[in-house]
Amino acid sequence: SVPPVLWVAFATYFPLGFINVSSQKLYLPLLRSLVVCDTPVSDAVYSGSLHCGDRNLVISVALQQEAWLVGVKLICRMLSGPILGALCDSHGRKPVLMLSIGGISLASWLMMLACMQSTIPPIVVITVALMIQGCTTAFGLCFKSIIADVMEADERAKGFVVLNHVDVLSRGLTLTFVIYIQKIQYMRYDLLCAASGLIGTALILFLHISLPETLKKRTEAKSSVQAVGSAQGFFRSRLQELAAPWGLLQESRFLQLRLFQMLLLQLGNGWESVQDSFMISCLGWGPGDWDLVNVPISSFREVWGMVTSGAMVLWVADPGNRFWYIQASLGFGSVMLLIQNFAPFGAAFMLIPRCLLALCPGDGGADAAFFSSQFPREAQASANGLLTAMDNLVSGVSRWLYARFLFDPAATGWAATAPLSARTGFTLLANAIC
Repeated sequence: SVPPVLWVAFATYFPLGFINVSSQKLYLPLLRSLVVCDTPVSDAVYSGSLHCGDRNLVISVALQQEAWLVGVKLICRMLSGPILGALCDSHGRKPVLMLSIGGISLASWLMMLACMQSTIPPIVVITVALMIQGCTTAFGLCFKSIIADVMEADERAKGFVVLNHVDVLSRGLTLTFVIYIQKIQYMRYDLLCAASGLIGTALILFLHISLPETLKKRTEAKSSVQAVGSAQGFFRSRLQELAAPWGLLQESRFLQLRLFQMLLLQLGNGWESVQDSFMISCLGWGPGDWDLVNVPISSFREVWGMVTSGAMVLWVADPGNRFWYIQASLGFGSVMLLIQNFAPFGAAFMLIPRCLLALCPGDGGADAAFFSSQFPREAQASANGLLTAMDNLVSGVSRWLYARFLFDPAATGWAATAPLSARTGFTLLANAIC
């Protein structure tokens, strides 16, 4: 059974996931709408911009702006991730989670302002918004740490499975909403940002009233701080708290290997930042068509994972079963990646492998539970903070790499396989580490 406090956390996660994922998915359409050029807008060709009719230029400029903005945000997350993780382990999950929600709410209000005025260049306002959001985002490590706080190591897989189920439902609703917004060519992004800000504000109030603190050592940490008499001792103790993640990294060989694997995986995942634009420019699809086709496939995969999660939790609990499951999944996934390299010659090369991958059952939360089991409760957020730092550092670099060097909207044929080949190479190297 799931402890009651987790149901409060999951109830928060659902709408929080909606505003977080929708903001990420709508970055690019919002930026397209703001691109300005000398080519007049034409009703015959939808460019995605209110001020420019050159579709290729709109796509290229918006991609580079998105790479810059998301890169700035991810660099901020890279720097703040270990710090927020250390604070979460020393001062509690609840205050850090509320800080994170406050950051995304403030960012939403600023993005609304960027859409409503031109006195300050919108790109400047959006950059500030994403810097604030990047410096305060710690959703994942907070929720995972809450699960680790209230459940024993051998039971955590169940908590992670339920969290994944909530994420699937929230993401499915979000993607449906994003597709609808793009298909109707909705351009009032100021109203969407205002709605996100209001939802975030409501969530802060809900958390303050309903969610208790789950970190048992929080009281002990406060007492130790009060025992320090001098300002020098106070700052020394704070520095020791913030340095805890780096000490954990030096001690854990497992964490070092996991971070290196994360680096390679995120270099491959940078492809996803240009995937929608690839389908538009290379295969002639319309805006939102990729999500329209991909969401049913992804949704089936997630639902199938939910259906099989109960059996998989029990099956992968055996180390031998878990080993063979991981090896088979990596091998099959690698073959599907190689097939997708031929996507410039037909959408079937992209879609059929995705359909086949959707038939593979999930791991039943075994991966998250295994990672969590490697660290004590008071180090959960610090370990996840380091993962967040690596994730965001490389995500920003990979988005810039794909947008600036690997993806060319005008490329066709074999030249258009460059981003896919890069993704395959990075992912295969990451799989080899396992």
